[in-house]
Amino acid sequence: MTSIALATFRCNSDGRSALIDFLSGEDGLSVTRAYEGAIRVETLLSNDSDDVILYEEWETVEHHQAYVGWRVETGLADFLSSNGIELEVSYHDLTSI
Repeated sequence: MTSIALATFRCNSDGRSALIDFLSGEDGLSVTRAYEGAIRVETLLSNDSDDVILYEEWETVEHHQAYVGWRVETGLADFLSSNGIELEVSYHDLTSI
């Protein structure tokens, strides 16, 4: 069953700009979309805050967790921290309702 991950990046305006630059760069979402288990990744920009939300469809939660682990190992946590960005991830099941 497809698993949905919502990755919410809590940003200030400077952090949002830095994150958008990263996500649109060569090491950003093009790499995410090619990662094993990734089905779909869409970027949502909040109208009410500087938050950035990634809507991600993955084959399994474990695929997404492996991806997040790889991103942490390759410097994502340092990037987020140095730009004042907090990350929250929640998982959801897609239904036919």
